[in-house]
Parts: sequence; structure tokens; C-alpha cells
Amino acid sequence: MTLLRMGTAIVGRYIVLRPIGRGGVSVVYEAVDVVSPRPLAVKVLSPALAGDARAQDNVRREALITQRLRHPSVPRIYEFGYARLPDGNFAPYLAMELLNGVSLADRLADGPMPWEEAVRVAATVADVLAVAHRRGVVHRDLTVENIMLTRDGVKIIDFGLATIVDRPRNDRPRVTRTTVPRRPVVPAHPVTSAAQPADDVYALGVLLYQMLTGRSPYPGKLELPHVRHLAPTPVLAIAGLPREVADMCRSCMNKRPADRPSSRDVSFALWGMLSTPSPTRA
Repeated sequence: MTLLRMGTAIVGRYIVLRPIGRGGVSVVYEAVDVVSPRPLAVKVLSPALAGDARAQDNVRREALITQRLRHPSVPRIYEFGYARLPDGNFAPYLAMELLNGVSLADRLADGPMPWEEAVRVAATVADVLAVAHRRGVVHRDLTVENIMLTRDGVKIIDFGLATIVDRPRNDRPRVTRTTVPRRPVVPAHPVTSAAQPADDVYALGVLLYQMLTGRSPYPGKLELPHVRHLAPTPVLAIAGLPREVADMCRSCMNKRPADRPSSRDVSFALWGMLSTPSPTRA
């Protein structure tokens, strides 16, 4: 993947300092905003995909969904648009909050967490999911690589695969003749046939298991999308682990989506297991 050189100015405003993360379709750079001025991160679509309409839609969707959530545990989006790159091509970009910390994957490379720390991280993730699900958003890619442990707390990143789904009828705003849309319509992700909030809850159970044990609940290198409908396998025989924590982990990973708790219920339950509860709850 082609990288931008240090000092490259994106839209004449964001000066690239160094790459800090990369995926299959984009690169995230540390940059400085010469207008503010402030440090920030800029995510730029790979030039090879600059003409790919679906990839461009993914960038726009990620920006709109992230803006919709407006949660302290989700990075802020300052701006998104198109930038002319040094090779003359145009590519979508996101200017967003710069996070200082490590991924949950890096933290777990040192071994499992104390159960209180694991529960606090999981409870924070559940908070974000509760807000997202109430607003019709399913993350669809909740992994240890997409959870950041920062100076400002836990952050969920990378909503590139997130999608919009129907909310429950009793959670939809009342529509009248005078209703005016307050925000842009977010297009659904094209791969949404099975997307549902229960998928995120299952992934949260996997995250909790990994934090408590330091390993995956499944042997080999099975990808999460392929195991969401398998029977749960965790046996959490961990010294000092409260039984209700193990029970919640298993409940999140129930084989039938309808048997899993809602993200809101998981949030309240997990915070209730800690001696110092969350100051705010979804």
C-alpha cells in the first residue's frame, strides 16, 4: 500500500507526520491541523481504491455513523471529504481525534487482565453498544484490535463495517408532518442480511472471555463471523472470578441470538458487579 510522505498537506490543512495504523483499504496517519492548531489522526483511503464506489461509501458511512453516536468512548470526527493526493488521484479522508494508548490486542499480549479491569472495559464497550443499538447502529467488527485503551479511557474504533438496521418500533421517533430531518441519512452497509445487535453482544462475550483468559474461546484461527452461531465453549475456571461474571460471559455467547441479553442489560449488569460503578450509563 502506498504511503504518504511526511509533510504531505491534505486539503492544504492537515500535515502528515507518520503512519500509525493501516488496514486492507486505508491508512491512518498522525497529523497536525495548521488551522486549529491541534494534533489529530487522518484516515485516508488507499489510492488503489480511489475509484471504488463501495470503498468510498464505506468511508462516508463510517464518518456519518461515528458522528451519529457522539459518545465519549467513540473517537470524534472533525471533518470528512475528498483530498487530492500527490499522485493526482482523489481519495476520501476522515480527520478525527488522535488517540494516545494501546490496542486491547497489544494489552493482552502481556497476558489476561484482572477480572475487575476486564469487566470495566467490557462494561464501557457495552455502554457504547447500548447507545449504538438504540440509534439503529450495529458495529459488526468488535475485536481486540478495534478496542483502544487510552489516557482518556476505553475507545471503540473502526466503524468501517458498521451498518444501520431497523430499531424496535417502540424506540422510533414519532413522525409528524412538521418533522424535519436533523441529520444526514446514513446508507446501510451492502452486507447486512444477518446484521443484528445480538451479533455485537456475542462479540462482546468473546472480548470478555479473551480479557479474562488471555486467549480465544475457540481453537485455531476461526474468524468471529464464522463462529457467532456455534454453541458457547467457555469454561471460566479462574481463581477469584465472581460467578456472575462467568455467567454473563456465557449468556452473551448463547447460541441463539434471542437468548442473549441486550447491550443495555449487559451494561447495567457489568457495572453492578464493580465496587465503583460508571458515572453515566446508557
